[in-house]
Amino acid sequence: MAAMEDLDLLKAAIAVALADGRLRRSEKGVIQGLAARIGVGSASYEAMLEAAEHDDSIADNILIRSKEKARTAFELLVAQARIDGDISDQERDLLVRVAAALSITGQDFETLYLSGMKRADELREVRKGL
Repeated sequence: MAAMEDLDLLKAAIAVALADGRLRRSEKGVIQGLAARIGVGSASYEAMLEAAEHDDSIADNILIRSKEKARTAFELLVAQARIDGDISDQERDLLVRVAAALSITGQDFETLYLSGMKRADELREVRKGL
């Protein structure tokens, strides 16, 4: 993904993680890993967290041009929301808004939603075994 798309994805991931008002360790690990992977430093990461605590609308502005990259990003966001074991109503509402921003609707939404949940559940099982 291009640098701006990566930043948009990170902002959306942070907003989804904070949507229910709690940032669990498992959620924090996912977004810190994403931040490190795309080269976002700790000061910028902390500023993004602070901004998202006060405004979840940053997730509405996610812009990913490629349909396939948008699908991958949405699946990742669902997995990130599920990584703590459940997806709250607030997280689901935000995921619906993100899907709309990415033009993901109908069967694509359901398929990617289920795939993201499965991905998170598999990761949680692996972590339990360690």
